[in-house]
Amino acid sequence: MRIRIRDFTTPRVAFAVALMLVAGLLFLAAFQIDGDRRGFDLFLNLGTEVFGILITLAVVDWMLERRRRQERALDLAWATFHAVEQAVWVWQGGPRRVASDELLGIILSIDPNDELLPFTRSLLAAVGTRSLEVLDREARAVSTVSGLDAALKELTSLNALSNLQYSVSISMVGDVLHCATRGLARVLELSTRTMPSSLIRYRNAAADAQEERSRHLRRGLAEATEAQFTTART
Repeated sequence: MRIRIRDFTTPRVAFAVALMLVAGLLFLAAFQIDGDRRGFDLFLNLGTEVFGILITLAVVDWMLERRRRQERALDLAWATFHAVEQAVWVWQGGPRRVASDELLGIILSIDPNDELLPFTRSLLAAVGTRSLEVLDREARAVSTVSGLDAALKELTSLNALSNLQYSVSISMVGDVLHCATRGLARVLELSTRTMPSSLIRYRNAAADAQEERSRHLRRGLAEATEAQFTTART
């Protein structure tokens, strides 16, 4: 876990330091008073009250910060789940949007002889690269949600697919996707059951089908980018 300088310069930290100084000064003033029991009690009680406020604020702040990191971690888990869903759709077909049980069923139906086209391979490699980046940049958020770290680490092995000279084991890729998707489903409280392959519609891992789905995906991404650009200009 990396500690950044800006973590110690936020307004809440400055306020906490100010309260600590006030409490310290009140305690110091209490013990500097000679022969004045009422004054001693007054400053001691004030110092204790301020210190109590400091502790309360620290606990509340810690809880809010942890909640914020958990929400961030769940957002990352959803984004990763959808990235896997998208890559598997381009590779294997099936419905464009699927529930976790259907996605697991599609992954489990991957045939060791299925072809992995370059574009599909790059999508899977991107999932691995993204998982590496999340583990590196969002380690504190990831650590707040049990199981997310393991699922992301499982996916990082897909990063090796970015090397076109790397010999691909389709079975290994399928195992990685299945294990990681089950882990993400648990994190997101989705079903971890696997739908029977006989119930999955439109599955087609043929090369021409992969090419058609990849073109469809690229068109969708281009249209989304153009829409964002148009919105930004207006």
